[in-house]
Amino acid sequence: MGRGMSAEEAAFLFLVLSGVLALLGGILWTRSNWRSDAPPYGRHTRCLDVTLHPERYARDYSLRVIRTLSLAGALLLAGARGILAHQAFLDFSGRE
Repeated sequence: MGRGMSAEEAAFLFLVLSGVLALLGGILWTRSNWRSDAPPYGRHTRCLDVTLHPERYARDYSLRVIRTLSLAGALLLAGARGILAHQAFLDFSGRE
């Protein structure tokens, strides 16, 4: 029928899915530890600002977990981009 999934494809899928889950986990952890003096999370809250500056929105004791999840998610997605770049190099150079 068809060929199986290569190790590179499996690694890419793993990195993308786990990176997105880590970033989503950071947002959810921020929302569950929202500070009472911060404006409520709503339609006008910028998700990127919440991810980059959780100290503005979350309680102090949860910042380490939020930053760890956000950094891990960013690194995992960077790894997925590295796999894409490697595959693009191989495709355009004619190498296998």
